[in-house]
Amino acid sequence: MMKKRILMARLGLLSAAVLSFTVAILFSSCSDDKPNDVIISKPGSGNTDHGSSSGDTSTDIPMNEDAVPYESLHDELADVGQFYIPDSGMQPELYWHVVYTDYGGREEPNVDGAVTSGLQYHLLMQSVAGLINKACEEGRTNIAAWIECGGVGYAMEKAGIGREIGRQNAVELATKGDYGKWNGHDVNVRQLFDGYVLTDLVQNPESGNCAAVASHVYNSIIVDVRDSAYFNANGYTMTCDCSRMTLKECFDKFKNKCNNDALVVMPVKCGELREYVIKNKLFIVNLNKKWADTSAGQNVAVFDEVLDWLKPNSQVLGWEQGVGEDVFVNRVSRHGHQMLAADWSYNHSLTSRRYKERQPSTLAKTINPRKIDYDKKKNFCSFFLTDGDNYQFIITDNFVDNYYNLQSAVSTKIAFEIGTQSLIQLAPTRFQYLMEKQPSANCTVMDTFGGGYYYIDTYSTAGTGAANRKANLKTIAERTAAHMRQHGIKVLHVMAQDLNSSNAKEALQAFVDANDQLEGITAVQYSPYTGGNGQVFWFKNKAGYDIPCVTAKYMIWKGITTPQSVADAMVGNEGIGDCCAVAMHAWSEFDGKKASDVVSMCQKALPSSFELVSMQELIWRIRMKFRKEQTLKFLATIK
Repeated sequence: MMKKRILMARLGLLSAAVLSFTVAILFSSCSDDKPNDVIISKPGSGNTDHGSSSGDTSTDIPMNEDAVPYESLHDELADVGQFYIPDSGMQPELYWHVVYTDYGGREEPNVDGAVTSGLQYHLLMQSVAGLINKACEEGRTNIAAWIECGGVGYAMEKAGIGREIGRQNAVELATKGDYGKWNGHDVNVRQLFDGYVLTDLVQNPESGNCAAVASHVYNSIIVDVRDSAYFNANGYTMTCDCSRMTLKECFDKFKNKCNNDALVVMPVKCGELREYVIKNKLFIVNLNKKWADTSAGQNVAVFDEVLDWLKPNSQVLGWEQGVGEDVFVNRVSRHGHQMLAADWSYNHSLTSRRYKERQPSTLAKTINPRKIDYDKKKNFCSFFLTDGDNYQFIITDNFVDNYYNLQSAVSTKIAFEIGTQSLIQLAPTRFQYLMEKQPSANCTVMDTFGGGYYYIDTYSTAGTGAANRKANLKTIAERTAAHMRQHGIKVLHVMAQDLNSSNAKEALQAFVDANDQLEGITAVQYSPYTGGNGQVFWFKNKAGYDIPCVTAKYMIWKGITTPQSVADAMVGNEGIGDCCAVAMHAWSEFDGKKASDVVSMCQKALPSSFELVSMQELIWRIRMKFRKEQTLKFLATIK
C-alpha cells in the first residue's frame, strides 16, 4: 500500500540531450588534509590513472604474499556508537494483540459513530498500546501490546516478543476491570492507566497530536469529546484537556517532559506512530494544521523550533501530506536530522526491542573484484531500484514478493537501494532475512542515503546545525561506515539537491574519509534524478585510493521515459568501454511489469554490445579504467 505522494513527489524532467563532459579539475579540496583535488570524469572520455602508462589495455592482476581473502574484509559486530534510534530494553513475556474494529475508517473522525469507530478509536488504540509498552519498559508489567498488522516482515519480529494472550479491541482493554488469570498471570491492564486526555478531532484536528504528547506526560489514554461520556461512566477522569490546544502551546507546555533524541512527524488524520511517541516519550509535529491543506495554516515556525531542540543527527519518523517532500524533508535535512518514511508502519516499539543485542552477523553478498574480466570489451551498464529509503516499503511483503524476489532480478543484476540502517535498528530480524534472501551477489545491496532521507548538500546548514555541519557530517559518515563495515555492504547510495555543489562534495568526502572499506558511491539528484549526467567524482580515502561517486545518467520513469527510449538513448551515446548507471523508478509500471521485469524490457531493446553488470562490478570497472595503477595495487592485496 503506497501513498500517491511517493509516486509523484520525486518526478524530475529528463534532459532531451545527453550532455558531454571533459575531464577537468572541478575545485580544490577545502580541507588541508586532502592532498588531491577532486576530479570529475565522464566514463568513456579516455582519462587514465595518474602516472600509469597510456596505451596498456591488458590487465594482469598481481598478488602479494600477504594477500587476504576478500571475504574477510569486514568488521566484527560491535557497538561503536553507530546506533541512534531509541532502543527498547523490554522483553515481554506476554502480549495482547490489539485489534482494529474499523480499519477502513481509521483515518477519518467519525462524529456519530460507535466508540470503536473512526480516527477517535484509532488514537485510543494507539494510546492503549503505547501506555502498556511504556509500562513494560518501566518494569511495571511483563505484558506488551501488539497492534494488529499484516505481513511476514512484522510476523518475523512479533515471533520473538513472548506469548500472545489473545485478541482484544482497545475499548475492552481500557475498561474491563478483570480478565482473571491466564496461565497463572494477571493479564488485566486497566490499572496501568491514570485517566484520559481529551481531544476534539472534528473542531481541532491537531488536538490528536497534542494528546499523544500529553498521553505519556499524564500516563493517560486518548479519548475524544465524542466518547468522553462513555469513559466517564467507566470510571475514568480527564487528566488534561487538549481539545483546544495548539501545537505551539503543546510544545511550550511539554517540551521539558519529552525526549529529544527522536521526533515523529505525522499529519492530523493518521493515527499511526502514536504508540511509538507515547512509549518513547517523544514530541510529534504536524506541519499542516489540517489534513493535506496548506491554506489552513502551517506550523512552520514551531517545526523549526522543534528541529533546533532535537539532539543533532536525530531520526525523524513519519511523513506529511499535501506538501512536496523537498519542502519538509529539506527542512529536516537543513537542521541536521534524517527523515524516515514510516507513516504507514507499525509496532516500532516492539520490533526494535533490544535491537543492539539482536544485531545479526549476516553479511551482504558481494563479488570478488579480482574475478572480474577487466579485458572484456562491452558497453557496461548497471540498473538500480529507487526508493529503498522508504522503511514501510522495504519491510513489506510487497517489496519482497514483487521486487526483491522477481526471477528477472538475477538475470538483470539489478541493484537494490535498501535503508539498511533503519532496518538494523527498527527490525533487525527483517534485515537478516533480506540479507540472507539477497537474490544474487550480482544484485548489489547499497546502503541508502546513510541512515535516512536527507540531502547531503543541505544537511546541517540551518538553525543550530549550521555551526556544526562538519562535525555532524562526520557523525553520520562514521555511523554509516560502522553499519556498512559490520555487514559487508560495499556501496553507498546518496541524494543531493545539487550534486555539483561544493557542499555535496564536502559530504561525499566525509563518507569516504570514514570508511576505507567503501568501494564506491552512487548518487542521484532530487530533481531530476539524472542531474549528475553520468559524471564520476573522485575522492581519496585514507588508504590513498581514489573512490568514485557514480551519478545516474539515465532513468526509467513512467511519464518521462520508457524502457525503449532509455535503450535508444544509451545506444546513441554509449561506446565500447563506457560505463553508466540507470535508475529504475520503483513505482513505474510498463505493460503491467515493474522493477527488474521492466529492466528486462530495456535489456531486450539493447544490442549485444551492451552488457548488464552489477553495480559493484560497474564501480570496479570504472576504477580500473580511470585509476588502473592504484586499482591493481589494491587487487594485489586480496585473493
